[in-house]
Amino acid sequence: MSWVRALQLGLLLLVAACQPLPQPFLPDEKGLPIALTMPTGEHSLYVLPVANAEGELAQSLAAGLAAALVERDWPASALARSSASSDLVTALAEDEQGRVIWVWQLSRFGGPPLNGSDLPLGLDAETLAAAPDATRQALARAMAQRVANEIEQADASQRAEAALDPSLPKLFLRPFQGAPGDGNTALARAFGDQIIGLGLARPVRDAAQADYQVECVVALSDAGPRAQQVALAWSLYAPSGERLGSISQANRVPRGSLDGAWGSIAQAAAQGGAEGLRDMLARLKAAPKQ
Repeated sequence: MSWVRALQLGLLLLVAACQPLPQPFLPDEKGLPIALTMPTGEHSLYVLPVANAEGELAQSLAAGLAAALVERDWPASALARSSASSDLVTALAEDEQGRVIWVWQLSRFGGPPLNGSDLPLGLDAETLAAAPDATRQALARAMAQRVANEIEQADASQRAEAALDPSLPKLFLRPFQGAPGDGNTALARAFGDQIIGLGLARPVRDAAQADYQVECVVALSDAGPRAQQVALAWSLYAPSGERLGSISQANRVPRGSLDGAWGSIAQAAAQGGAEGLRDMLARLKAAPKQ
């Protein structure tokens, strides 16, 4: 590994270590309703100010990168994060010729960091600092394309490996119920992707073959003239039908906003459901055998 790359990774890890860890979803028995992670959630990215960039450049590049990711339909923000957001840590370094390279690392809860490939900017530090907004936006779009493509490739590889792991428990998804719009279908699809991506279980189509079953029930209620309360209850069952645990999520949303496509809201809710499933399975594994 070159000294440049070693310096980059060390800087990224140092910046990431300073950030608060996202908190996992808590079970119902704790008595704490869990908010849906909106507007960002699963696959949402919190873009930190660019390390080693001076003055306003650090936030300017971060804001441009977040905006470029949103253009690519990736929920991202350089201003706010949710409990399910991944930290996108970036830094500027120089190559042997004194030209700036933009390096990045994705820090995700419950998994190893993803070290992305470097993006050479073709500028020296002084030129970059004086670059107009149009140039910065073009660089941010190039970085966003690289980040999104590499995360998608890594996730696809992880899902493929997890789907073939015979040691994972087999999980049957009962029909999701109660969601308006495409919510039931979107939630089930996103949850299936989550449990594979996190290496929690292998979805199966036959309930008789499953080690566990999961159910999600969605309920809407009035929360004022322009808002609704959406609540999701996730439950884990043994093949015998015994309920082994549950978690809940709740949040206020604009009235009618869930009547069509759920999009990133389904991803956010599925992230929470999958994290709750992980905690429930860990407790079951650790419980004394009867």
